[in-house]
Formats: sequence, structure tokens, C-alpha cells
Amino acid sequence: MRNLTEFALDLLESLSHIFDDDARWEHTVARLNEFGFKALNMGQFTPKSGILHWARSSMAPNWLKIYSEGGYSDADLVLAQAVQGPESLYIDSNRRLQESNSDTAMALYSGLLEHGYRHVFSLIVPCPGNLATLVALFTDHPEAEAWMTEQSAGMRILATVIGTNLGPGTEHGLSPGQDLAPILGTTTPLSRREREALHLLADGLRNEQIATAMEISEITVRMHLKSARDKLRAPTREAALVRAVKMGLLSGQTYRNR
Repeated sequence: MRNLTEFALDLLESLSHIFDDDARWEHTVARLNEFGFKALNMGQFTPKSGILHWARSSMAPNWLKIYSEGGYSDADLVLAQAVQGPESLYIDSNRRLQESNSDTAMALYSGLLEHGYRHVFSLIVPCPGNLATLVALFTDHPEAEAWMTEQSAGMRILATVIGTNLGPGTEHGLSPGQDLAPILGTTTPLSRREREALHLLADGLRNEQIATAMEISEITVRMHLKSARDKLRAPTREAALVRAVKMGLLSGQTYRNR
């Protein structure tokens, strides 16, 4: 059986020579594939609230499309881990499929098995600034269960190396990995005022103009836009606007046309 701790330390050494985050992502995914892992998901979130600030994945795009359209995030134990789960988690999708008592969970685990993601190991890695990174590794390798049980310490070291050395990558343009935030959606609904501020931002208004239209202070405008960014797991307010549109959260009349 291959030694996970040795692999993790070797990966850490190789990452020390790579300074571009997208290049680090590509290098890590390639090394993981060579070892026997089929996919990597990771994202940074605020503990307790579970608000996700960014997330990326090397999973097959067709599976991510199925996941999104099926609304599988509601049954995803890895996502639940960000709010109420343990620090580390091992999932055998085959066993979970047999134990599932909801159609959504059965569809989720059936899909994971079909796409070669039977075994899942996830770890929460604490980060500065009251943040944490969730790292999830997927595989159907014959030795996977032993990796994730007998070598659980090695899995934790590997996930920690990944969580402390990889970031969100490039927000605009082509970047390695699929942006998961629009797929996962928002776990916290936008307030009416947050939607109004985004509507006005979409109309091209500046903060002071938004404040005048909404009859509030600029500080309050910034507060609403910051809150919307956090809920939409977006690094910038422009990204928040794009994600809100993709999720259908800004449909209907704008604030000025009510």
C-alpha cells in the first residue's frame, strides 16, 4: 500500500517551488490523479454560519451539472460539515446509498458511484481571520478504504497540505477547476434590501447613487453589498452580481421600477 504521509510531504515540497495559484492547482490535481485520486473539491468558509466564500472542483463537468440540476447540495454531508459536521469525514457512497431514506440522497450517492467517486475523505483546515478551508478528496481506487481508515493520519496531512497551499485561483477569465459557488447556490436568502442594492448595481449606479435611490447612507449600501457577497460566496461585488443573476435571484422589476 502506498504511503500517504510520504506522498503528502513530497507534494508539499514540490508546491514550495510553484508560486502561481492556478499552476499549484493544476500540479496538485495531476499529482493526485497519479496517486489514484479522481477529484478534488475545496472551498473557504466562515465557521458556524457556513457561508462559503469560494469553492473550486476538478470533478467531471457533466457530474457537476447533474449535481446542480438535481439539487443534491441539500443531501451532501460534506457541505453540511461546514456548519455542523465533524472536523474530518469518511464516506463510502455505496454504503450511504444502501442506508439512504430520501430520493435526493439516493440520487446523490448513485451518481457519485456512477462517476467513480465512491470513497470521499474531507477535512476542515482552520485558516487565519476566523475562516476555514474544506478539502474533499474523491476516488474509487481499490485501496481507498484503507487509505481513509488505516492511514487516516496521512489523509489528514495530505488534506492539510492542500488546504494551506491552494487558493481560489483566478476569478476572471479561464482558470483551472470549476467554480462551485453558482452550482451550490446560497444557503442564506438575500434580504429585500440586498436584492435592491444589487439591482441598482446592475443598473450601473455607484454607491452614492444607490444610497440616494434607496434613501440610506453609503455605509449602509456597502453593508448590504458586503452581506450579499458573503451569502453568494463571491470574492467581489461584481462576482456577486453575476452569481445572483445566474441563480435567478434578481428576476422581476428593479427597485426603481417598482
